[in-house]
Amino acid sequence: MSSKAYKLSYIAKYIGASLDGDDIEISSMKSLASASDKDISFFYSNKFKEDLSKTNAGAVITDTANSKYFKGNKLIVDNVHLAYAKATDLFAESTFLSEKKGLSKEAFINKEAVISDDVYVGPGCAIEKNVEIGKGSILLPNVTILSNVSIGENCIIHSGTVIGSDGLGFAKDENDKWKKINHLGKVVINNDVEIGSNCTIDRGTLDDTIIGENVKLDDQVHIAHNCKIGKSTIMGANATIGGSTIIGENCMIGGLCGVADNLVITDGVTVSPVSFIFKSINKAGKYSGSAPLMPRGEWLKASATYKKLSKKD
Repeated sequence: MSSKAYKLSYIAKYIGASLDGDDIEISSMKSLASASDKDISFFYSNKFKEDLSKTNAGAVITDTANSKYFKGNKLIVDNVHLAYAKATDLFAESTFLSEKKGLSKEAFINKEAVISDDVYVGPGCAIEKNVEIGKGSILLPNVTILSNVSIGENCIIHSGTVIGSDGLGFAKDENDKWKKINHLGKVVINNDVEIGSNCTIDRGTLDDTIIGENVKLDDQVHIAHNCKIGKSTIMGANATIGGSTIIGENCMIGGLCGVADNLVITDGVTVSPVSFIFKSINKAGKYSGSAPLMPRGEWLKASATYKKLSKKD
């Protein structure tokens, strides 16, 4: 946490807000429930109205519509969530990420790996041959980057993640045994990508697996072989994307979602948590849906009936 304190007028200018109230000094940022009179917090949803009524925060970031619910000092913005994200910059000077510099002596780095300036590689990391890592990227402890992986600039990869493994590729032979399909492709991760802890991203079989610029993955996300994830898409924890699926730009895939293989999801799609996508989506919008496990024939009949009922509505 930063040791600095800021006047509300300075914070307002930094986040693009208008100040309503006294220009007090703020030393930290906390939740509504835990904030003191030296802290700033934020409010954007009625589900936190009770916390707002009880908060001791010295100031609150909010929007015009919700500003009436708080009588204290306010910073009023159009986009509360974005303003909150910007404000954390001021109080994050000593976070664990900003302190990470250099290559740990406790990391294994193949001599054929190409690592740019200002990259941090933490202890316990393993980086194999034919890996490229762009400047300013951060690999936290115990990340594994297997061969033939390209990572762009200013990426953050959290602990336990493995990038470049073979995917699930097998063919049955005449003796009913599984024959492994060798994976000949790469993984390409573009600039400004953040990958959470314990994620897995598989290399392509023939073509590359590609993660677009500014993609954000929560913990324990799995991206199978040959997938292409579009620019600025975000995925919640435990989302699983089947092989050779293409997801467009600016999509939001909720936690615990399952996306079947060989699908195409267009730009601007939002999928609710714990949904299962088993066919392509060609129209932007919000989607939800899952079903209990049952014999496939029964499930197909039930799905057809449900679709007829929804059309009647």
